[in-house]
Amino acid sequence: MEQTVRFRVLIDQEVKKLTLSSGIPSTVTELVAAVKEHFSIPTDISLQYKDEEFDDFFTLTSTNELNDKDTLKVVYAPLELALTVVPQESTPDASVSFCDCTSLSGDSVDSVVLSPSSSERQSPWPAVFPIPTFSHNTELALRQGNEIYLREGTPMTSPSVKSDILERLAEAMFSYTAYPNDAQRCVVAEALVAKHPCLKEPGSFNGIYGWQQSLKYKCGNYRTKRKALGSPELLINTLRNKSNDERKAAKNVKKPKRAEVNYLPSHPHGETDDTLENLRLDLIAAHQKKDSVRSINDMMARTYSWRRQEVVAKSPGVAEFKERWPALFEPFQVNEEFRRCTAVPLEATFMSQLDRTPQSSWSSLVPREEQLVNASKTS
Repeated sequence: MEQTVRFRVLIDQEVKKLTLSSGIPSTVTELVAAVKEHFSIPTDISLQYKDEEFDDFFTLTSTNELNDKDTLKVVYAPLELALTVVPQESTPDASVSFCDCTSLSGDSVDSVVLSPSSSERQSPWPAVFPIPTFSHNTELALRQGNEIYLREGTPMTSPSVKSDILERLAEAMFSYTAYPNDAQRCVVAEALVAKHPCLKEPGSFNGIYGWQQSLKYKCGNYRTKRKALGSPELLINTLRNKSNDERKAAKNVKKPKRAEVNYLPSHPHGETDDTLENLRLDLIAAHQKKDSVRSINDMMARTYSWRRQEVVAKSPGVAEFKERWPALFEPFQVNEEFRRCTAVPLEATFMSQLDRTPQSSWSSLVPREEQLVNASKTS
């Protein structure tokens, strides 16, 4: 009779427990299948295990390396997306990417310019956090510190170096999210120590706990600086922007959901609430006249921050929102709004995940989709 084993499993920002009554599987493939089935993961994944000797995660190549109560980390396989680039003459407002719109509804075959605002974040939180390059003096100190650590095992302790590192890391993390959680701070600290071993903390149970706590406070200080510069996603949570019955610092804090990257961006340079409201009225007229997809998409991109401010601050109903933003409910703009908010394409992502979903699960998807369609019709 096989002995029951338990694993601590890290999935995204959550920590879960996996119990296998049949013991440790004989192959990695079987273990991956068990993890996907137990936690209902439809996508391709790989597993990493935490090596106690190195106190770090390594790719799992054999289940012989595992023991009861070990820690596993789920790593999602990257999506493979095919992009079609349409050549276009350079203009002062050249776009960063193009798409072939022959598949759009209607007769328009324009090449739609997908040009995110400079105030928008360009990508979601990365699977592997890239440690930024620090100041020249800090990089020199780290290079020497790593050499000494590898030769003598002596860690680096320099307040000036630590201060510069924390400032740069807080800035890099803010480029992905204004409110990094515990798991994300842990990932950053692990990546930092992996790149610069001399920064590993002696006496810490995992070598990075102090860095995690320092990042927590530094990110809070960095938010204060950005709030003073007028960051909308931070100003929305100030006491003066809350109702009288919610004027407590910890009450009704508005934060992005898991996939939201551009939760509440700043207005494009030179735009104000008044100019964007006028542009919204022009957008309604353009939609009624059925102007080119390119023109409408440009106005939708420019008014994204104004739309998000309305959604986050006022939480309007669907019917009211559709009356104010009718162009948003066109199929192409649904995809574009999703990309503006999450920095990933909706249709390509959905179809790739659907292809990986077992057909046995489709029966549960259809009723839910029908409910959503019916709900949108009644609203």
